[in-house]
Amino acid sequence: MKEPEYVEGGDAISDPDGHRWDYVTGWLEPDEIRDLVRGGAVLAADECAGWRWGIPLDDQAMERVVTAERSHKLARGKYPEAVIMAPTLWRRRGGADALVVLAEEVPKRRKIIAEMREPYRFPFGES
Repeated sequence: MKEPEYVEGGDAISDPDGHRWDYVTGWLEPDEIRDLVRGGAVLAADECAGWRWGIPLDDQAMERVVTAERSHKLARGKYPEAVIMAPTLWRRRGGADALVVLAEEVPKRRKIIAEMREPYRFPFGES
């Protein structure tokens, strides 16, 4: 199996089996992550040490996921070494499967988070 990677200028992910996942939206709140994964989404972590694919939704996976409000507070400069897991949502190309990626990043300010958010409807493929 190959290491997942961002492709197409970061607009897609190539997974360990070579499938492509297209970007849907940035910045999910913790409750959205839980709902998506319970609804069948794959959960992956993109960390400096490498990717972990198909990880369980547990306290370890969620320990560095923060709300938008907490990220904004951490980004104000008082915590320059803070690293969080920033969640994004992806859709398997040509299908209805969902992928949530938790990526190591520095905290973001409220305005940046608002710019990252796009409306979405899950499960995919339903009206």
